[in-house]
Amino acid sequence: MALPKGVSGNPKGRPPGTKNKLSHQAVEFARATGLMPHEILLSFARGEPQVHKVVNPVTGEVDEHTIYPDLDMRLTAANMAAPYFAPKLAQVQHKGIQKSADQVSDDELLRIATDIEPIDGSGRDDVIDQ
Repeated sequence: MALPKGVSGNPKGRPPGTKNKLSHQAVEFARATGLMPHEILLSFARGEPQVHKVVNPVTGEVDEHTIYPDLDMRLTAANMAAPYFAPKLAQVQHKGIQKSADQVSDDELLRIATDIEPIDGSGRDDVIDQ
């Protein structure tokens, strides 16, 4: 029997704060290896060989496989790691009063001119480079 659109089969839903399976696995991996997710992503992005351990369900033995990240894996890892180090900047909208040059008084122009740092960074705009 299908439920109507917008109605859940579990009206209470997942309790707040409950971690999903992937989050739980990530936390356990971090505890086991001592590496945080961004550190793992950076090691992939750098192209470092990755040792992947797999437990054989039949024998219980641990098999180790070495993975060498290809360019696509490295680029994907770098892209995924970027928000840890350079979060997206919020858009800024200028809301100042906009006037045309003929609407600005001489006093306002003088104030603006004194607030502007010279291009050479010396703090003085009356010095001519020789």
